[in-house]
Amino acid sequence: MNNLKKLQELTKISTIEIADALDVEVETVEAWQNEEKVPSVSDFEALSGIFSSQLDAQGIDSQSSKHPIHIRLSVDYLLNLGITLSDWITLKWAFEGQWNNDQLAIGFFSNNQLVRVISTESEFSDAFAGYLILQTEGEFEPYIDEFDNDREYDWRLLRLNDEKFVDVTNDLIAANLPVIS
Repeated sequence: MNNLKKLQELTKISTIEIADALDVEVETVEAWQNEEKVPSVSDFEALSGIFSSQLDAQGIDSQSSKHPIHIRLSVDYLLNLGITLSDWITLKWAFEGQWNNDQLAIGFFSNNQLVRVISTESEFSDAFAGYLILQTEGEFEPYIDEFDNDREYDWRLLRLNDEKFVDVTNDLIAANLPVIS
């Protein structure tokens, strides 16, 4: 399970455009999407650059604040293994400007009740040591709070405003998780 198709949806980059940019056959890109083949390291780096530049452009189009330094998606995000702090900043930059002051956040849930929200870069670093594990061996990982007797929480990526949240996890990562509302 990788995020190539998900990133294509988010950036509106076609399979043909990716193939042209990397000077490979369309069938090769399709094999990467379907996990029949694995891109080389240099292909992963090129894919990260292609998607990052498009998300950066989306941020520039929709944000009114000063532009941050250029940041890139990690290969782990492309592989749907984890989200680094850089990935988190990239996703926030690309989408929050289109969300009418809503924020990208992470919510921890216990029994489908929201118990904690992570919405800033410093909170992200504190909670995840800068790296949110998405999946291991094809299964999505719960958040384990090592400082609270290893208590486990469901977590979701949220579009958050002062009054409510919308679970956008399945929109931003290749997942088929139950939506929490």
